[in-house]
Amino acid sequence: MVGGIRNDRAVTSEYLWGFGMEDRVELLTKRLRLRRARQGDAPVLFENYTGVHSCSRFLQRSVHQDIARTATMLDTWCDAFWDEAGAPFSWVIATRDDDEPIGVFVAIPEAHRIEIHYGIGERFWGHGLAAEAGHAAISALWRSHGIQRIWTVCDVEHVGSRRVLEKLGFYCEGTLRKWLVLPAFGDVARDCYVFSLTTEH
Repeated sequence: MVGGIRNDRAVTSEYLWGFGMEDRVELLTKRLRLRRARQGDAPVLFENYTGVHSCSRFLQRSVHQDIARTATMLDTWCDAFWDEAGAPFSWVIATRDDDEPIGVFVAIPEAHRIEIHYGIGERFWGHGLAAEAGHAAISALWRSHGIQRIWTVCDVEHVGSRRVLEKLGFYCEGTLRKWLVLPAFGDVARDCYVFSLTTEH
C-alpha cells in the first residue's frame, strides 16, 4: 500500500452529492476483481497481505497480529462504508479466477479530491497486478461527479509503489518533508513524494 488506511473521515456535503453508493460496484479486469468484502475473506487476506511484515513496511499501520484485526478492517472499510454515500471505502482486491483476496484499494473522498492507497501481498508482486487494480479503480473513480484530483503519497524509499504510480500516469508534484510516521521505522517522521492525477492531465 502507498500510505495506509487512515482513521479520519473528512467528507463534505458537496462530495456527498457526487459520490454515491452507485459508484461502489465490483470491477473486473483480465486477472482481478475489485469487490466488497465477503464472509471468509479475513483469514485469507491476513495470510496474503495484512499479516505479512514486508507488506506493512511502508504503511501508516503496523502489521496485523491476528485475523480479528483484519476482520474488523474489512467489516468497516470494505463493507459498512459501502452503504454510506460519500464515506471513504475500500475494494478488496481478489484474483478473478478463484476469488482469492490478495490486497485492498482504498478511496478517501474530500470535496473535489480523492486520496487513494493500495497494496497487494508479496506473493503477488512483480506481475503488474497492483497497476492492473489501480487502473480499474481510478477509471471508476473518475466517473464520480465533480472529481478533479486523485492523489496519494508514498515514502521516498518505496521504489515499487513509485513505479506503479508512474505506470498509472501519476505526476510527482514534489517532496513533503517529515510527513509520514511509519510504525516499521519508529516514531521519526519520514519524507514522502506527492503524486497526483488531475483533470488537466
